[in-house]
Amino acid sequence: MVPRHGDTPPRAERGAALVEFALVSIVLYLLLAGTIEFGRLMFDANALQDVARLTARELALAPVSAGATFEYALTCDPAGDANCLVDLRSRVFDPACLVVDLNDPAVSQDADGYFAAMPVVNRALRTLMITEPQRPNILRYAGALMTDETGAACSAIGPNGQASPTGLTVGIPLIEGRDPTGAETIRWVPVVQEIRAAADAACPARGPFSLLYVPAADDCGPLDADPVPSRGLAAVRINYPYQAATLSGYQSFPNDVDPNPPNIGNFITADDAAVQQLNDPPGGPLDDGAIGPYAGQYGLGRQLALAGRTLRPFRKLISAQAIYRREVVSACRACGHRRRPPPVSCPCPRPRCRSRRTRASSAITSGTPRMRALPSSTCRRAR
Repeated sequence: MVPRHGDTPPRAERGAALVEFALVSIVLYLLLAGTIEFGRLMFDANALQDVARLTARELALAPVSAGATFEYALTCDPAGDANCLVDLRSRVFDPACLVVDLNDPAVSQDADGYFAAMPVVNRALRTLMITEPQRPNILRYAGALMTDETGAACSAIGPNGQASPTGLTVGIPLIEGRDPTGAETIRWVPVVQEIRAAADAACPARGPFSLLYVPAADDCGPLDADPVPSRGLAAVRINYPYQAATLSGYQSFPNDVDPNPPNIGNFITADDAAVQQLNDPPGGPLDDGAIGPYAGQYGLGRQLALAGRTLRPFRKLISAQAIYRREVVSACRACGHRRRPPPVSCPCPRPRCRSRRTRASSAITSGTPRMRALPSSTCRRAR
Protein backbone atom coordinates (compact mmCIF):
# COMPACT_ATOMS: atom_id res chain seq x y z
CA MET A 1 0.00 0.00 0.00
CA VAL A 2 1.44 3.35 -1.04
CA PRO A 3 0.68 6.18 1.40
CA ARG A 4 -0.98 9.18 -0.11
CA HIS A 5 0.19 12.73 0.28
CA GLY A 6 -0.62 14.08 3.72
CA ASP A 7 -1.10 10.69 5.43
CA THR A 8 0.74 10.16 8.70
CA PRO A 9 2.73 6.93 8.84
CA PRO A 10 1.49 4.50 11.54
CA ARG A 11 3.34 4.73 14.82
CA ALA A 12 4.48 1.76 16.82
CA GLU A 13 1.94 0.91 19.58
CA ARG A 14 3.59 -2.07 21.19
CA GLY A 15 2.07 -2.93 24.60
CA ALA A 16 -1.12 -0.92 24.10
CA ALA A 17 -3.32 -4.00 24.41
CA LEU A 18 -1.56 -4.97 27.64
CA VAL A 19 -2.20 -1.54 29.13
CA GLU A 20 -5.86 -1.65 28.14
CA PHE A 21 -6.25 -5.10 29.64
CA ALA A 22 -4.63 -3.96 32.89
CA LEU A 23 -7.13 -1.12 33.16
CA VAL A 24 -10.15 -3.24 32.34
CA SER A 25 -9.14 -6.39 34.24
CA ILE A 26 -9.76 -4.81 37.63
CA VAL A 27 -13.39 -4.15 36.75
CA LEU A 28 -13.78 -7.58 35.16
CA TYR A 29 -12.29 -9.30 38.20
CA LEU A 30 -14.61 -7.44 40.57
CA LEU A 31 -17.62 -8.38 38.46
CA LEU A 32 -16.54 -12.02 38.27
CA ALA A 33 -15.64 -12.33 41.95
CA GLY A 34 -18.78 -10.50 43.03
CA THR A 35 -20.98 -12.73 40.90
CA ILE A 36 -19.38 -15.92 42.20
CA GLU A 37 -19.04 -15.02 45.87
CA PHE A 38 -22.28 -13.15 46.47
CA GLY A 39 -24.19 -15.73 44.47
CA ARG A 40 -22.72 -18.39 46.74
CA LEU A 41 -23.48 -16.25 49.78
CA MET A 42 -27.17 -15.94 48.86
CA PHE A 43 -27.41 -19.65 48.06
CA ASP A 44 -25.90 -20.57 51.43
CA ALA A 45 -28.21 -18.17 53.28
CA ASN A 46 -31.34 -19.56 51.60
CA ALA A 47 -30.30 -23.17 52.19
CA LEU A 48 -29.45 -22.40 55.81
CA GLN A 49 -32.85 -20.80 56.44
CA ASP A 50 -34.57 -23.93 55.15
CA VAL A 51 -32.46 -26.04 57.51
CA ALA A 52 -33.38 -23.80 60.46
CA ARG A 53 -37.11 -24.16 59.73
CA LEU A 54 -36.74 -27.91 59.35
CA THR A 55 -34.86 -28.26 62.65
CA ALA A 56 -37.36 -26.17 64.61
CA ARG A 57 -40.31 -28.06 63.14
CA GLU A 58 -38.80 -31.46 63.93
CA LEU A 59 -38.06 -30.44 67.53
CA ALA A 60 -41.55 -28.98 67.94
CA LEU A 61 -43.09 -32.32 66.95
CA ALA A 62 -40.68 -34.58 68.83
CA PRO A 63 -42.16 -36.44 71.84
CA VAL A 64 -39.80 -34.95 74.42
CA SER A 65 -40.57 -34.56 78.12
CA ALA A 66 -41.84 -31.16 79.18
CA GLY A 67 -38.88 -30.27 81.38
CA ALA A 68 -36.11 -31.43 79.02
CA THR A 69 -33.60 -28.83 77.90
CA PHE A 70 -32.54 -28.24 74.31
CA GLU A 71 -29.12 -29.85 74.72
CA TYR A 72 -30.49 -32.80 76.66
CA ALA A 73 -33.13 -33.55 74.03
CA LEU A 74 -30.55 -33.64 71.23
CA THR A 75 -27.91 -35.70 73.05
CA CYS A 76 -29.68 -38.13 75.39
CA ASP A 77 -29.75 -41.87 74.69
CA PRO A 78 -32.96 -43.82 75.47
CA ALA A 79 -30.98 -47.05 75.80
CA GLY A 80 -29.13 -45.83 78.88
CA ASP A 81 -31.36 -43.05 80.24
CA ALA A 82 -34.84 -43.81 81.52
CA ASN A 83 -35.83 -40.15 81.26
CA CYS A 84 -34.92 -39.97 77.56
CA LEU A 85 -38.00 -40.84 75.55
CA VAL A 86 -36.72 -40.56 71.98
CA ASP A 87 -33.33 -40.69 70.26
CA LEU A 88 -33.17 -37.33 68.49
CA ARG A 89 -29.47 -37.82 67.75
CA SER A 90 -30.28 -40.42 65.11
CA ARG A 91 -33.60 -38.86 64.16
CA VAL A 92 -32.97 -35.10 63.94
CA PHE A 93 -29.26 -34.13 64.16
CA ASP A 94 -26.02 -35.99 64.76
CA PRO A 95 -22.77 -33.95 65.01
CA ALA A 96 -20.77 -37.05 64.09
CA CYS A 97 -22.32 -36.92 60.60
CA LEU A 98 -20.81 -33.50 59.83
CA VAL A 99 -17.67 -35.21 58.46
CA VAL A 100 -18.03 -38.07 55.97
CA ASP A 101 -15.22 -40.24 54.60
CA LEU A 102 -16.16 -40.91 50.97
CA ASN A 103 -13.69 -43.82 50.81
CA ASP A 104 -15.44 -45.73 53.59
CA PRO A 105 -17.04 -48.91 52.17
CA ALA A 106 -20.37 -48.01 53.73
CA VAL A 107 -20.34 -44.72 51.81
CA SER A 108 -18.41 -45.32 48.59
CA GLN A 109 -20.65 -48.11 47.30
CA ASP A 110 -23.84 -46.05 47.61
CA ALA A 111 -23.30 -42.47 48.76
CA ASP A 112 -26.88 -41.39 48.13
CA GLY A 113 -28.22 -44.34 50.09
CA TYR A 114 -25.92 -43.54 53.00
CA PHE A 115 -27.01 -39.89 53.11
CA ALA A 116 -30.65 -40.95 52.89
CA ALA A 117 -30.17 -42.85 56.17
CA MET A 118 -28.79 -39.80 57.99
CA PRO A 119 -30.84 -37.74 60.47
CA VAL A 120 -33.14 -35.33 58.69
CA VAL A 121 -31.15 -32.18 59.51
CA ASN A 122 -27.86 -33.74 58.39
CA ARG A 123 -29.52 -34.67 55.11
CA ALA A 124 -30.54 -31.06 54.60
CA LEU A 125 -27.00 -29.86 55.38
CA ARG A 126 -25.53 -31.92 52.55
CA THR A 127 -25.83 -28.99 50.11
CA LEU A 128 -23.62 -26.90 52.44
CA MET A 129 -20.82 -29.44 52.79
CA ILE A 130 -17.46 -28.97 51.06
CA THR A 131 -14.37 -30.85 49.93
CA GLU A 132 -10.79 -29.57 49.87
CA PRO A 133 -7.89 -30.34 47.51
CA GLN A 134 -5.69 -31.61 50.35
CA ARG A 135 -8.45 -34.02 51.49
CA PRO A 136 -10.48 -34.99 48.42
CA ASN A 137 -12.02 -37.99 50.18
CA ILE A 138 -13.47 -35.93 53.06
CA LEU A 139 -16.87 -34.31 52.62
CA ARG A 140 -17.51 -32.02 55.56
CA TYR A 141 -19.44 -29.06 56.87
CA ALA A 142 -17.67 -25.72 56.51
CA GLY A 143 -15.68 -24.51 59.50
CA ALA A 144 -12.57 -25.57 61.38
CA LEU A 145 -11.69 -29.23 60.86
CA MET A 146 -10.65 -30.74 64.20
CA THR A 147 -9.83 -34.09 65.70
CA ASP A 148 -12.74 -35.75 67.48
CA GLU A 149 -11.68 -37.15 70.84
CA THR A 150 -15.05 -38.81 71.51
CA GLY A 151 -14.61 -41.41 68.77
CA ALA A 152 -18.31 -41.24 67.88
CA ALA A 153 -19.50 -42.69 64.58
CA CYS A 154 -22.30 -41.28 62.47
CA SER A 155 -25.60 -42.88 63.47
CA ALA A 156 -26.65 -43.41 59.84
CA ILE A 157 -26.93 -47.05 58.79
CA GLY A 158 -27.08 -47.13 55.01
CA PRO A 159 -27.60 -50.01 52.59
CA ASN A 160 -23.99 -51.09 53.19
CA GLY A 161 -23.97 -50.68 56.95
CA GLN A 162 -22.61 -48.04 59.30
CA ALA A 163 -19.48 -46.06 58.50
CA SER A 164 -16.48 -46.17 60.80
CA PRO A 165 -15.67 -43.14 62.97
CA THR A 166 -13.74 -40.53 60.99
CA GLY A 167 -11.97 -39.17 64.07
CA LEU A 168 -12.81 -35.67 62.85
CA THR A 169 -15.34 -33.01 63.78
CA VAL A 170 -16.15 -29.41 62.84
CA GLY A 171 -16.06 -26.23 64.94
CA ILE A 172 -17.57 -22.86 64.06
CA PRO A 173 -15.45 -19.83 65.06
CA LEU A 174 -17.36 -16.64 65.85
CA ILE A 175 -15.07 -13.61 65.69
CA GLU A 176 -15.81 -11.39 68.68
CA GLY A 177 -13.21 -8.77 67.79
CA ARG A 178 -9.88 -7.90 66.19
CA ASP A 179 -6.93 -5.89 67.43
CA PRO A 180 -5.32 -3.20 65.23
CA THR A 181 -3.03 -5.80 63.66
CA GLY A 182 -5.99 -7.97 62.63
CA ALA A 183 -5.51 -10.76 65.20
CA GLU A 184 -8.85 -12.37 66.03
CA THR A 185 -10.59 -13.11 69.31
CA ILE A 186 -12.98 -15.99 68.69
CA ARG A 187 -15.74 -17.86 70.47
CA TRP A 188 -16.66 -21.39 69.42
CA VAL A 189 -20.34 -21.93 68.64
CA PRO A 190 -22.10 -25.17 67.63
CA VAL A 191 -23.73 -25.80 64.28
CA VAL A 192 -27.18 -26.25 65.85
CA GLN A 193 -27.75 -23.82 68.71
CA GLU A 194 -30.66 -22.73 70.86
CA ILE A 195 -31.55 -19.04 70.73
CA ARG A 196 -30.59 -17.74 74.16
CA ALA A 197 -29.09 -14.62 75.65
CA ALA A 198 -25.33 -14.40 75.23
CA ALA A 199 -24.85 -14.48 79.01
CA ASP A 200 -26.89 -17.72 79.18
CA ALA A 201 -25.13 -19.51 76.32
CA ALA A 202 -23.72 -22.12 78.74
CA CYS A 203 -26.94 -22.39 80.78
CA PRO A 204 -29.29 -24.92 79.13
CA ALA A 205 -31.90 -24.68 81.90
CA ARG A 206 -32.49 -21.02 81.03
CA GLY A 207 -33.47 -21.75 77.44
CA PRO A 208 -37.06 -21.56 76.17
CA PHE A 209 -37.26 -25.21 75.08
CA SER A 210 -38.32 -26.63 78.46
CA LEU A 211 -41.80 -25.76 79.69
CA LEU A 212 -40.65 -24.81 83.17
CA TYR A 213 -37.61 -23.36 84.86
CA VAL A 214 -36.16 -25.53 87.63
CA PRO A 215 -33.69 -23.44 89.70
CA ALA A 216 -32.14 -26.54 91.26
CA ALA A 217 -31.22 -27.86 87.80
CA ASP A 218 -29.58 -24.62 86.65
CA ASP A 219 -25.86 -25.28 86.16
CA CYS A 220 -25.15 -21.54 86.21
CA GLY A 221 -26.83 -20.97 89.57
CA PRO A 222 -30.49 -20.63 90.57
CA LEU A 223 -32.41 -17.48 89.71
CA ASP A 224 -35.25 -15.94 91.68
CA ALA A 225 -37.43 -15.55 88.59
CA ASP A 226 -37.81 -17.33 85.28
CA PRO A 227 -35.41 -15.66 82.80
CA VAL A 228 -37.61 -16.54 79.81
CA PRO A 229 -41.00 -14.83 79.39
CA SER A 230 -42.39 -17.50 77.05
CA ARG A 231 -41.55 -21.19 77.29
CA GLY A 232 -42.27 -24.29 75.26
CA LEU A 233 -40.50 -22.95 72.17
CA ALA A 234 -38.20 -24.73 69.73
CA ALA A 235 -36.00 -21.69 69.09
CA VAL A 236 -33.21 -22.81 66.78
CA ARG A 237 -30.18 -21.06 65.28
CA ILE A 238 -28.05 -22.71 62.57
CA ASN A 239 -24.52 -21.31 62.15
CA TYR A 240 -22.52 -21.41 58.93
CA PRO A 241 -19.17 -19.66 58.34
CA TYR A 242 -19.17 -18.20 54.85
CA GLN A 243 -15.61 -17.51 53.70
CA ALA A 244 -14.81 -16.30 50.20
CA ALA A 245 -12.42 -18.03 47.84
CA THR A 246 -11.73 -14.99 45.64
CA LEU A 247 -12.07 -12.01 48.01
CA SER A 248 -9.68 -11.02 50.81
CA GLY A 249 -10.55 -9.54 54.18
CA TYR A 250 -9.79 -5.93 55.12
CA GLN A 251 -10.38 -3.97 58.31
CA SER A 252 -12.26 -0.69 58.38
CA PHE A 253 -11.50 2.08 60.88
CA PRO A 254 -14.33 4.63 60.59
CA ASN A 255 -13.89 8.05 62.18
CA ASP A 256 -16.00 11.14 62.84
CA VAL A 257 -15.00 12.72 59.54
CA ASP A 258 -15.28 9.73 57.21
CA PRO A 259 -17.38 6.67 58.14
CA ASN A 260 -15.84 4.72 55.25
CA PRO A 261 -12.18 5.74 54.99
CA PRO A 262 -9.88 4.08 52.45
CA ASN A 263 -8.59 0.77 53.78
CA ILE A 264 -6.43 -0.57 50.97
CA GLY A 265 -3.56 -0.96 53.43
CA ASN A 266 -5.64 -2.53 56.22
CA PHE A 267 -5.53 -6.09 54.93
CA ILE A 268 -5.93 -8.86 57.52
CA THR A 269 -2.87 -11.09 57.78
CA ALA A 270 -3.45 -14.77 58.51
CA ASP A 271 -1.70 -15.39 61.82
CA ASP A 272 -3.11 -18.32 63.80
CA ALA A 273 -0.50 -17.86 66.52
CA ALA A 274 -2.11 -14.56 67.55
CA VAL A 275 -5.69 -15.88 67.78
CA GLN A 276 -7.30 -15.79 71.24
CA GLN A 277 -10.06 -18.24 72.29
CA LEU A 278 -12.79 -17.32 74.76
CA ASN A 279 -14.03 -20.88 75.34
CA ASP A 280 -12.93 -24.45 74.82
CA PRO A 281 -12.92 -25.77 71.24
CA PRO A 282 -15.12 -28.74 70.32
CA GLY A 283 -12.10 -30.80 69.25
CA GLY A 284 -8.34 -30.98 69.04
CA PRO A 285 -6.26 -28.73 66.76
CA LEU A 286 -5.55 -29.91 63.22
CA ASP A 287 -3.45 -27.87 60.79
CA ASP A 288 -1.51 -29.17 57.81
CA GLY A 289 -0.37 -25.75 56.60
CA ALA A 290 -2.64 -25.82 53.55
CA ILE A 291 -4.01 -22.80 51.71
CA GLY A 292 -7.77 -22.43 51.33
CA PRO A 293 -10.92 -20.63 52.50
CA TYR A 294 -11.27 -22.87 55.60
CA ALA A 295 -7.63 -23.77 56.20
CA GLY A 296 -5.76 -23.31 59.44
CA GLN A 297 -6.06 -24.45 63.02
CA TYR A 298 -9.11 -22.26 63.62
CA GLY A 299 -10.67 -22.61 60.17
CA LEU A 300 -10.30 -18.88 59.45
CA GLY A 301 -8.67 -19.51 56.07
CA ARG A 302 -5.52 -18.55 54.23
CA GLN A 303 -5.08 -16.78 50.90
CA LEU A 304 -1.93 -15.98 48.93
CA ALA A 305 -2.25 -12.38 47.71
CA LEU A 306 -0.45 -9.03 47.41
CA ALA A 307 2.91 -10.31 46.23
CA GLY A 308 3.30 -13.31 48.48
CA ARG A 309 1.38 -12.22 51.57
CA THR A 310 -0.87 -14.69 53.39
CA LEU A 311 -4.21 -13.02 54.11
CA ARG A 312 -7.54 -13.93 55.62
CA PRO A 313 -10.45 -14.40 53.22
CA PHE A 314 -13.50 -12.21 53.40
CA ARG A 315 -15.88 -13.90 55.84
CA LYS A 316 -19.30 -13.58 57.40
CA LEU A 317 -20.91 -15.89 59.91
CA ILE A 318 -24.39 -16.65 58.58
CA SER A 319 -26.92 -17.46 61.30
CA ALA A 320 -30.41 -18.55 60.28
CA GLN A 321 -33.12 -18.73 62.95
CA ALA A 322 -36.54 -20.30 63.25
CA ILE A 323 -39.01 -20.55 66.14
CA TYR A 324 -41.86 -23.05 66.49
CA ARG A 325 -44.03 -23.66 69.53
CA ARG A 326 -43.75 -27.20 70.82
CA GLU A 327 -46.85 -29.15 69.82
CA VAL A 328 -46.04 -32.57 71.31
CA VAL A 329 -45.07 -32.92 74.96
CA SER A 330 -44.57 -36.40 76.35
CA ALA A 331 -45.03 -37.52 79.93
CA CYS A 332 -41.92 -38.80 81.68
CA ARG A 333 -41.52 -42.52 82.06
CA ALA A 334 -41.16 -42.10 85.79
CA CYS A 335 -44.52 -40.35 86.07
CA GLY A 336 -46.47 -43.53 85.50
CA HIS A 337 -44.72 -45.55 88.20
CA ARG A 338 -45.38 -45.08 91.88
CA ARG A 339 -42.13 -46.57 93.16
CA ARG A 340 -39.72 -44.55 91.05
CA PRO A 341 -39.17 -40.94 92.18
CA PRO A 342 -39.70 -38.41 89.40
CA PRO A 343 -36.57 -36.79 87.95
CA VAL A 344 -35.94 -33.08 88.05
CA SER A 345 -36.83 -32.79 84.37
CA CYS A 346 -40.30 -34.25 84.94
CA PRO A 347 -42.95 -31.59 85.66
CA CYS A 348 -45.68 -34.09 86.50
CA PRO A 349 -44.80 -36.39 89.42
CA ARG A 350 -48.21 -38.02 89.14
CA PRO A 351 -50.36 -36.83 86.21
CA ARG A 352 -54.12 -36.95 86.35
CA CYS A 353 -55.63 -38.97 83.51
CA ARG A 354 -59.01 -37.82 82.33
CA SER A 355 -60.49 -39.08 79.09
CA ARG A 356 -57.09 -40.49 77.99
CA ARG A 357 -55.44 -37.05 78.29
CA THR A 358 -53.04 -35.66 80.86
CA ARG A 359 -52.38 -32.10 81.78
CA ALA A 360 -49.22 -30.58 83.15
CA SER A 361 -49.05 -29.55 86.77
CA SER A 362 -49.50 -26.00 87.98
CA ALA A 363 -45.76 -25.44 87.55
CA ILE A 364 -46.36 -25.09 83.82
CA THR A 365 -47.77 -21.73 82.88
CA SER A 366 -51.05 -21.39 81.08
CA GLY A 367 -50.99 -21.20 77.32
CA THR A 368 -48.37 -23.91 76.85
CA PRO A 369 -49.28 -26.99 74.80
CA ARG A 370 -51.01 -29.86 76.57
CA MET A 371 -49.28 -33.12 77.19
CA ARG A 372 -49.92 -35.99 74.83
CA ALA A 373 -52.50 -38.66 75.52
CA LEU A 374 -51.29 -41.62 77.57
CA PRO A 375 -52.39 -45.22 77.10
CA SER A 376 -55.17 -46.32 79.41
CA SER A 377 -52.87 -48.77 81.20
CA THR A 378 -50.49 -45.94 82.06
CA CYS A 379 -53.41 -43.84 83.32
CA ARG A 380 -54.54 -46.60 85.63
CA ARG A 381 -51.06 -46.90 87.11
CA ALA A 382 -50.83 -43.15 87.58
CA ARG A 383 -54.02 -42.86 89.63
